Amino acid sequence: MNISLRTLPQIAVATLLWTGCGGPEASADESATEAASKSVQVGIMPITPRPFTHRFSVQGNVETDRNALLTSEFGGRIEDVYVREGAQVVTGDPLVKVDTDIIDRSMAELNTQLELAQLVFERQQRLWDKEIGSEIEFLQAKTQFESLQRSMETLTEQKDMAVIRAPFSGVVDRCLAKTGEFAAPGSPLLRIVNLSDMKVRGMVSDHYAGRIRKGMPAMVIVTGVDTIETSVGRVGQFINPANRTLEITLSLPEGTSFLPNMFASVWLEDISIDSALVLPSSLVQQDINGDDFVFVAVGEGAERTVEKRLLEIGMSSGDVMMVEGGLSFGQDVISKGASRVVTGQAVSIIEE
Repeated sequence: MNISLRTLPQIAVATLLWTGCGGPEASADESATEAASKSVQVGIMPITPRPFTHRFSVQGNVETDRNALLTSEFGGRIEDVYVREGAQVVTGDPLVKVDTDIIDRSMAELNTQLELAQLVFERQQRLWDKEIGSEIEFLQAKTQFESLQRSMETLTEQKDMAVIRAPFSGVVDRCLAKTGEFAAPGSPLLRIVNLSDMKVRGMVSDHYAGRIRKGMPAMVIVTGVDTIETSVGRVGQFINPANRTLEITLSLPEGTSFLPNMFASVWLEDISIDSALVLPSSLVQQDINGDDFVFVAVGEGAERTVEKRLLEIGMSSGDVMMVEGGLSFGQDVISKGASRVVTGQAVSIIEE
């Protein structure tokens, strides 16, 4: 075929026009458009009624009323120590004895005077019964005898105080008394602890004063030791002006591993709802206006459409929050792939 040089540009232009209208490059563009229009695969979480519990934490301290530091009531040399640290004792057991030599000598001297006063009183009474003697002599003898009796009772009580006894059953946790040392009045000698009546004392901010009530469910956590479920036993009736807190106490069951003065974290349950609209906090997003929202898959079957729903968030507890508006039961919140969708987009539901 003979083609002149003048016809070559015309052929090139026709070729370009043919390619642009329906050549292989146009087919590639159509394939890309189809790929872009395919729906995104997402996972959904149906909204169903769920229980919701709200808790808040306060700090507490483990205590016991049966924690006594025993002291000497009067001065004297420690004569004997009957117990050692770790010993189990019961109420009334002798623990430490202070020397009573001076009291013993005073009682011996007083006993002699008491015997004489009793003899004089008995003789004056026999004479008085026979209407012999004066009434003054009889009353003086009676008064002297009764006064010496009371003095003897006082010395007997002081002698009994020389023996320090266990005020309740428990364990001798610390023994400071040593035989031969001097026990001054008020000086500590022993510590006895009983762990059968333990409690936690907590301080609650006055912000929660209206929510605290006796019997409120609670959980006491001592890290590395134990977790105990209990309830509020007593609610204080006074706000501490120094730190604006309200005092509460929670009883602990017997057999716990807690020890006095341990630090405890107390979780108080102030709200418990059997049926509520609850969402995991991780599903809730915020737009540029600061509004909380989630994406919902609208429609039936495997192919759905995305809609954005603004939420009214209520209380949160842990990793969940209660929704007060914007959603209703029966709707499907996009739980997986929510960051890859926009409003109006078609999505395919992943079977989970």
